[in-house]
Amino acid sequence: MTPIGPDDMFIVGDTHQRLYDNQVALSTVGINIRGRRSSRLTISYRTTREILKVATQLLIGETYDDLDGGTDTLNGYRSLLHGAPPVFRGAPTWGRERDLTIGQLRAWTNTSDGSAAICVPTREYVAEVIQWLTDDGIQAVEIGPDGPARPDGVHVGTMHRFKGLEYQRVIIASASDGLVPRRAIDRYRDTDAKRYQQERARDRSRLFVAATRARDELAVFWHGNRSSFIPAPLVGLPSSAGDQVSTTELRR
Repeated sequence: MTPIGPDDMFIVGDTHQRLYDNQVALSTVGINIRGRRSSRLTISYRTTREILKVATQLLIGETYDDLDGGTDTLNGYRSLLHGAPPVFRGAPTWGRERDLTIGQLRAWTNTSDGSAAICVPTREYVAEVIQWLTDDGIQAVEIGPDGPARPDGVHVGTMHRFKGLEYQRVIIASASDGLVPRRAIDRYRDTDAKRYQQERARDRSRLFVAATRARDELAVFWHGNRSSFIPAPLVGLPSSAGDQVSTTELRR
């Protein structure tokens, strides 16, 4: 692309947000980022300190590379913004999770202007959530390959679709065992350990990406058993003051 020289190329990357298989050390393609030619950007302007803290905990248990064959962590990353503590809640069934989701949107208020979004693991869940919202009189807009179909309404899409997007408030729904991570990757556990770890890391990155799309407020819901990516301490975080669903209706 350009001859090697001072200020010849600028590259920024975050492997914690990698959702695809394109893994390569930059040095193997002639790009030197070692020493003074690289630095870590550690301040987040996208989300609050409270959301960033829980998002980094969602990554615990995986190792991520530094784009050049080494490893990287989120140690030292921080935010200058403050906001409400994220909400982590479980429901016994998918139907009861609907009550959590609708209740959270109602509690937030003023979510029909495109400032709020709901993220789910699969396209099938996208269709169901859109139907939920429509039946409840809430304008729903699907996030497609080219982004949301319209700027208004509550945007709904899969974790893949949320890459590159930002919202004031985000609900991650169906963060359940067997969906996050996908149960389908279990077939690699005994036959291809490396592939299994790669797939787990990718699914964990999807959850991380979804969580960090929220600037001000984040709610994570699941039905049945929660995702193994959600550590127990997060489940004990205080609930939103505006939560409309009684805790007696829920189980963890």
